[in-house]
Formats: sequence, structure tokens, C-alpha cells
Amino acid sequence: MYIEHLPHPLLSRYIETYWSSTDFAENEIKRRILPDGCVDIIFSFHRQSLPHIVGTMTTFLEIAYLGEVRFIGIRFKPGGITAFTRVPVNEFTDSRVELFSTESVFDKSFGEDIPWERSTTDIISFVDNYLLSRLPKLSPLDERIDYAISLIKQSKGNISIPIIAEKACLSKRQFERRFLADIGISPKAFSRIFKFRNTRQFLKSGINQSLFNTAVDCGYYDHAHLIKEFKRLSGSLPSEL
Repeated sequence: MYIEHLPHPLLSRYIETYWSSTDFAENEIKRRILPDGCVDIIFSFHRQSLPHIVGTMTTFLEIAYLGEVRFIGIRFKPGGITAFTRVPVNEFTDSRVELFSTESVFDKSFGEDIPWERSTTDIISFVDNYLLSRLPKLSPLDERIDYAISLIKQSKGNISIPIIAEKACLSKRQFERRFLADIGISPKAFSRIFKFRNTRQFLKSGINQSLFNTAVDCGYYDHAHLIKEFKRLSGSLPSEL
């Protein structure tokens, strides 16, 4: 069971969602986690382990589990975690890093005081209140990178990097360097992931048209290009997803 929970409105600029996931497998199950351009903080509350930062992913991740699994997570909006940590986000890319090994506004009480024995809703409420208490300590977000992300989303990943840099009032080199530090991946890679996410939603909508027309409508050169991107980012064909 996977459930999403909205953050407090004052945190919505930084956090996309809280989420909880529970499952039990009598036999080993494999799941694929697809890249979404976001950074998560995840902890397993059935093991009461310390939280970990899971950095921006550049391709799919396959996980296997057996028995009971119970997780909660904080999914930050692209760039949102930069308000909470002094570490460049690209240091977490495609990695899993213990939260308290990094310089951030989180202290060890965050892990020690979690009410493990209570319900998932109570734990998420604790996390939400903890983050609200840290609002005065947050670093300001880079408005230019925030604006650049909005341009990529509005274009559904179909906008050139020089145009974004110009609109964000940065040189191309400055823009790419700042974007990498704040988002964890290059603007080109982020655009590809966002185009992939948009195409998946387009396919899920059930619009009945050829794969070639879908590819062109979603900004790919042709259906072969779309298939190549899906294999690279998800390990699957569009029809399999």
C-alpha cells in the first residue's frame, strides 16, 4: 500500500509530498523505482533505522524485498532540499547517504524522537511539525533556478538550455553549474526525465494513437527515440509500463 500525504501549506514550497509504503511478501518481490527529478529523505520505521537521503536518480532503480517492509518518506520538490542542507545536491545523485552525516538543519533528535510505536499518520504529523520548527533556519531558494524549473515543466521538457539560461538571466555556464548544485543533475538530464514523466502520463490517459504520433506529440524525434529513452530511464518498453 502506497499513500501520499500533503505537507503543511508553509512547507509546500519545498516539499512535494510525504508518502508511506507498507507491504508484506512471502516470496521475494522486485520493484522498479523510476526517476522523477526529486530528492527524498526515507526511513524505515519497522526497523527504526536512521533516515537516509536518496539523491536525484538518473535512471531506474530495482529493489528486492522479502517479508514486511514499512517506509515513510519526504519527497522534496526539485531544488527544495537546498533550503535544508548546505551540501550541493549533486553529491547525493544516484546515492543513498545517511542524513546525519551531512551538514543540514536536521539534528539527531529528528531520528531519536520519532514516535515509532504510533500510527503512520502520527509519525508524518511529527515530521511535519519538526520541519515547521526549522523554517527560521532555512536557506533561501535560488529564485532563478526555481524559475528555470517552472519553464521546463511548462514546456513539458521541450525547451532548449540556452533559452532557459537567458530567461533566468544567467550565462549558460553559470546556469548549468547552479542547476547541477541545486537539483543534482544537469538541466538537460532533468528535461529528459520530465519529458519521460509527461509521456508516461500521456500514455496512461488512454489516448488511442500510434506510438509515432505519441512520440511527436511529446517532443521526441520519432518512436525509436521514445523507446530508447523509456528503456534507458525505466528499463521497460512503453507498452510494458
